[in-house]
Amino acid sequence: MSAEGGARTSPDPVGPVPYGGRHGQDRAGERIAERLLTTVREDLGRADSKAAVLLSGTLALPAFLAGWRGTPGWDGLGDVTLILSGVLWAVAVAALVGALMPRTGTVRARDGVTYFGDLVKARDVAGLSARVTEAGRDPAGWLLVQAVDVSSILSAKYRAIRWGVGSLAPSAVLAVVWGLTAR
Repeated sequence: MSAEGGARTSPDPVGPVPYGGRHGQDRAGERIAERLLTTVREDLGRADSKAAVLLSGTLALPAFLAGWRGTPGWDGLGDVTLILSGVLWAVAVAALVGALMPRTGTVRARDGVTYFGDLVKARDVAGLSARVTEAGRDPAGWLLVQAVDVSSILSAKYRAIRWGVGSLAPSAVLAVVWGLTAR
């Protein structure tokens, strides 16, 4: 008891890290890295949705053409436009399917634990535990490495979507030209 009548406690044996440590006392760097990763993950979901919708429309295009014009008779030079349209359509389908396929690699240069593949490869639980402990020492750095990995996946998805749309647009134009040509 102190002279004022209150309970007396011992001083805290662990003091704050001087200047807030590696990322500051307010952990602003960690919050920014979390926000970056969250934003990239949300964009990844939107990219998957775009690719899925585009792929659905792309797969419906041949049925629409067959219903509108009928099956090709393969009787003239006009059908060459349909063949070229079909080749571009196949490229579009392949690109959009590629956008939807899961990515299982990483672009990081160092050993770490940032995605499911790292857990699948880990046969040594002690080694996995050490890597998780290492990531815990620098959470903002770990989040940034993960954000870079997810960003590379997002970039690949959008590149595939651009290829898909870039080949689907001329394919559709050629298909319409074929459909409008006289028999």
